[in-house]
Amino acid sequence: MRTSLWSSLVGTIRSWLDRLLWRGPTPALTLYPKCVEDLLTIMAQARDNGTTVKVVGGSFPTSPAPGDILVSLQYMDRLLGLDTNNKTVMVEPGMKLSTLSSLLGTINLSIDLAGRVPDLTILDCVAVGGPGLGCGETGLGSSILQVEVVTAKGELASWNWDTNTRQMGGLVGGLGMLAVVIAVTIKCCPLVMVSEISYLSSVREVVDTWSMVHRTSNHQQITWFPFTELVIISHTSNLDKLSFAVSQSRLNMFLTEASEWVATIIRRLNIVMFSSLPMLSSVLARVQFISLWTAARYRSDHAHHPAHFLPPSPIMRGTSWLLPLDCLPPLLHNISTWSQANPAPVTSPIFIQTVVSDSKDIHETRSRTSSVGSVGYRSQHVPQGVHGQGYLCPKLGGNVGPLVSVWYDWFLPEANPDILLVNQLEGLFHQVGGVRCWGAERLVSPLLLSNTYNQYKDWCRVKGELDPECVLDSGFVQGTVFSKPVTRVEEGE
Repeated sequence: MRTSLWSSLVGTIRSWLDRLLWRGPTPALTLYPKCVEDLLTIMAQARDNGTTVKVVGGSFPTSPAPGDILVSLQYMDRLLGLDTNNKTVMVEPGMKLSTLSSLLGTINLSIDLAGRVPDLTILDCVAVGGPGLGCGETGLGSSILQVEVVTAKGELASWNWDTNTRQMGGLVGGLGMLAVVIAVTIKCCPLVMVSEISYLSSVREVVDTWSMVHRTSNHQQITWFPFTELVIISHTSNLDKLSFAVSQSRLNMFLTEASEWVATIIRRLNIVMFSSLPMLSSVLARVQFISLWTAARYRSDHAHHPAHFLPPSPIMRGTSWLLPLDCLPPLLHNISTWSQANPAPVTSPIFIQTVVSDSKDIHETRSRTSSVGSVGYRSQHVPQGVHGQGYLCPKLGGNVGPLVSVWYDWFLPEANPDILLVNQLEGLFHQVGGVRCWGAERLVSPLLLSNTYNQYKDWCRVKGELDPECVLDSGFVQGTVFSKPVTRVEEGE
């Protein structure tokens, strides 16, 4: 009896720790190739056995089912080449963005990312294709010049946007189901440090003066907890050679990281233990807001790298929406009204990031975008699927101009969300023309994808050509992604 009680107590504690640390279920088998030869061997065995494999970069918070075979390329993380004259770099798929950024920073170069950036591996960035990571006019997607891949048939291939438009359109944002990336060549740009200024304001003032607020700097970030009127606004502007800004001291950097760490722990505790207690949950969310404001205050008035890398799990497990910039004020008003009527789900602040893009050449203007926040607008004369526009990448149709992204994590599985409330909140985003971005644990189906992405059928055709036996499956989402195209037989044959 005592043994049974002790085992039950240990099991309960482990369950709470798993939920607190956001540990996903352990897959039946995870393989870690360290070179291309190891990967080719795994792919050959999968084809011979008729087995499906899920290839990931190792940084994305995957939730594999028991029995899945997961292939993680996190140990294939070498620097393969660097051309300082042409400003290009070739890396393996397991290298993280922060590592690549640090390497390039030593020679005064950078990749085109800015704002809050989840520290994903290159493979995960390409596979997910979120705003700023793998799609759009700016960001990593448009900076990719060439990829080396291993197809599901075990063939080595080299693709680029000019000669392999369909393959690249299916690969970028293709959830790792088209081919296995083994090397990526990226176009770099000169490193331009940014100054960051943060201050407190009210959401009412943001709504009333938004048309002016978003024009005062290159990039804006907003942190807002709907139960309060206060918002944290952070403006970042590029520093030219004549500008002067002091970098953060070691003490300031430590206090910033400590405040962000405290906010992360409070958010996890709130979601896991107190989401069903609205009053206590709102108190913890306010404490989290104070911690985030403390971190922003320590970063303010200093020079920073344009990209602020953060742990990927909390960001990618949340939900991000892409919408036109001028639609943000009505959305904030609707979310404020909705949250007052439904206080239980609102366990943490929401994050908003923007970018203002123009029609000039991206590599000349260095217009920036955030990986979690926003993505630039591409002129309509450029066809979709070219230079960063993957078939399954989130994008808005029409001449929408500058864009903005809104992120929240109010409906994680461990919070046992109410489906009705989820649909109500998502309806607010659909009303303003929002498009949902890829995130962890998202449940998909061919019907949903065909109604969401206009080029879903094009992606399925490319998938069917390159992987007719469906050796590659997705380790980034749940459900069925691929639907075999129906071939029409002409009459008389």
